[in-house]
Amino acid sequence: MKTVSKLKPVALFIAATLFISGNVLAENANTLRAGEYKNVINRTGAPQYMLDYDFDEHQRFNPLFDDGAWHGHLLPASAEAAGGFPGPALLTEEYINFMADNFDRLTLLKDGKKVALSMTAYSIPGALIQTLTAPGIHVVLTLRFVTNRTSLLETKITTETPLELVWDGELLEKLHAQEGKPQSDKTIEQEYPGYTRKIIPTADGLKVTFGKVRAASSLMTSGESEYQIHKSLPAQTIAQGHQFTAKAKIAGSTTIYTTYSHLLTAAEVQREQPKIADILAHPQTYLAASEKRWEGYLNKGLTNPHATAAQERVAVKAIETLNGNWRGAAGAMKFDSVTPSVTGRWFSGNQTWPWDTWKQAYAMAHFNPEVAKNNIRAVFAFQIQPGDPVRPWDAGFVPDLIAYNPGPERGGDGTNWNERNTKPSLAAWSVMEVYKTTGDKQWLAEMYPKLVAYHDWWLRNRDHNHNGVPEYGATRDKAHNTADGKMLFTVREGQKEQTESGLENYDRVVKSGTYDSIEIPAQVAASWESGRDDAAAFGFIDADQLAKYIKNGGKKQDWQVKFAENRSDDGTLLGYSLLQESVDEASYMFSDNKYLAEMADILGKKTDAQDFRTKASKLADYINTCMFDDRSGFFYDIRIEDKPLSNGCAGKPIAERGKGPEGWSPLFNGAATQAHADAVVKVMKDVREFNTYVPLGTAALTNPAFGADIYWRGRVWVDQLYFGLKGMEQYGYRNDAITMAQAFFDHADGLMTDGPIRENYNPLNGQQQGAPNFSWSAAHLYMLYNDFFGQRK
Repeated sequence: MKTVSKLKPVALFIAATLFISGNVLAENANTLRAGEYKNVINRTGAPQYMLDYDFDEHQRFNPLFDDGAWHGHLLPASAEAAGGFPGPALLTEEYINFMADNFDRLTLLKDGKKVALSMTAYSIPGALIQTLTAPGIHVVLTLRFVTNRTSLLETKITTETPLELVWDGELLEKLHAQEGKPQSDKTIEQEYPGYTRKIIPTADGLKVTFGKVRAASSLMTSGESEYQIHKSLPAQTIAQGHQFTAKAKIAGSTTIYTTYSHLLTAAEVQREQPKIADILAHPQTYLAASEKRWEGYLNKGLTNPHATAAQERVAVKAIETLNGNWRGAAGAMKFDSVTPSVTGRWFSGNQTWPWDTWKQAYAMAHFNPEVAKNNIRAVFAFQIQPGDPVRPWDAGFVPDLIAYNPGPERGGDGTNWNERNTKPSLAAWSVMEVYKTTGDKQWLAEMYPKLVAYHDWWLRNRDHNHNGVPEYGATRDKAHNTADGKMLFTVREGQKEQTESGLENYDRVVKSGTYDSIEIPAQVAASWESGRDDAAAFGFIDADQLAKYIKNGGKKQDWQVKFAENRSDDGTLLGYSLLQESVDEASYMFSDNKYLAEMADILGKKTDAQDFRTKASKLADYINTCMFDDRSGFFYDIRIEDKPLSNGCAGKPIAERGKGPEGWSPLFNGAATQAHADAVVKVMKDVREFNTYVPLGTAALTNPAFGADIYWRGRVWVDQLYFGLKGMEQYGYRNDAITMAQAFFDHADGLMTDGPIRENYNPLNGQQQGAPNFSWSAAHLYMLYNDFFGQRK
């Protein structure tokens, strides 16, 4: 690239105009809306390990990811790291790993001596920006994502003197460290000898190639993946082992463009090359499009006129988090999707859950509706079809987890793919919200038959007593049953451990009471199916808590769940149901019918609409008649007895397992009577029950299984908080809901500062817990901003 000082007059005018417009883009970003939200999330870091973990074994830095890309960048943590964007973090199919500390860092030399530069670095939504200054030298680096595989760096150097430019980088060698624990001495090479990372200079930059690794739970590469760097300025690149330097000279003010691409397969490498060439030919067009895209997100998403500045920053943090967890289609995934957490150890790459998807799409419909649609499409792309070669008896079923790599039964080598269960039937709730925000009737027409098939699966494969109230359960699966269909379980008594099978044997062991504990894979799957993994309602309680419960007069069997086989008319085993009807699933099924009826009306399917409304009415009556306990004023799951009770209920409420957020699900879904809602809200507002420092945790303080740091028996999950507040609002308690929303906002650690949005929070002290940069927490925080934050009482 020629410098501006050597151009002819007309060219000089054009170049100067481009220089000024580009300078406005980089340095005056704060004149646009994105520039009002600097450093909403702390994006600084200096990774020294491939797995640089926080206290909870998640990556401890928060790189900027955007546009569905599979790599992310950080801001320098110190002046010594100026000139580069630390990392990158690479998503290796299903896991996040850091490649380097600071790859492609720029140093300036004047007369052969390093220029001492002072640095200002910050993030805004959609961009990382550095300003470097020295006497007579001004450098602005602006990094944005411009495709779902490529980021673009603009390096604008203003100088009147010649400079030598040197870029350098070195791949990480150390494997693992965790905050607060001794550091590991193990190297990446020792752990993954097949990774064989190589730096190879190219005509306009370099590429890093990676060998094939199929290490479940940590690193998966195809053997064809590459990290590519391309520059608009010719440079001489020299690679030595895992290090490189690249050098170039400029005579004066110059603007350089650099692309960074993480490409997962040879096909992706080939597809991205013409895009990279076009980006470098028209860099300003791509930077402007990225900026416009983010202005669109903010203008669409920030529409609460009453929110405070602090509350609006939380909404921006939620938008950044959700867009950062957006992944472009890759591997088995047929559509773009949104994963739970790009920095979460167990779900950072392309892993997608329906439960998360319904919530993420509901929120993203308000600012990124096309990704919201595709996230839902991604899940339904793997809905089981009639005649499926693996599980033909499960037509309409939506798997619990889909990923980059299918499981062995589907011809892949993935260990995350899960067809043991599904998730609660909130899909229609989410689809309808996308329709309301877009007005896209074709969207409803596309999704309606898929939703109906999913609805019918619940009633066919999870309604053991055929009363229209489905139960949570488990699929027919090698993890749950023997080859001939007998349910598996393991009995522990003292030092003895024995695996048995069959419901008759299971019932015999439970009745005897001669066991310390029973582990049942189907019970685990049923709790996963609820979305509340170790909730008390499904019989989960710690040993010391159970001992205390028994000492206070309770029975061990109170906490032991029972199962039933579900079979088709021809005797085919379909799967298993818990012998309890869950009030939350009944409530979700009520709203599923309600939304399907609404869709059917819009699509002109009047008979369907009436059928769904009839089902909804029956469910509401059943929930209020059978699942409410007058003595404690709360809703509970109910046991399915051998014979229905005289009032038509399958059994009585399981109040002995304590109160949980399932008790306010009839309020959120609009199924509760006003009298019952009044009683439930009284419990929710009680400081001895749910109204804690951070309110509405996943078990009441009075629950025998409560623990402030237990996943679903104490911790506050933002979805359950939101469901509770929306339920309160529907039944006339909006002011109380606003007060609780504000308490969460004020007390949940990190929200008002630059901390990442966490998976869940401690109800007693607000401490962050679980994965950082968590999507469904972000989704519901955005909903709180829309519905409660800053709203006038």
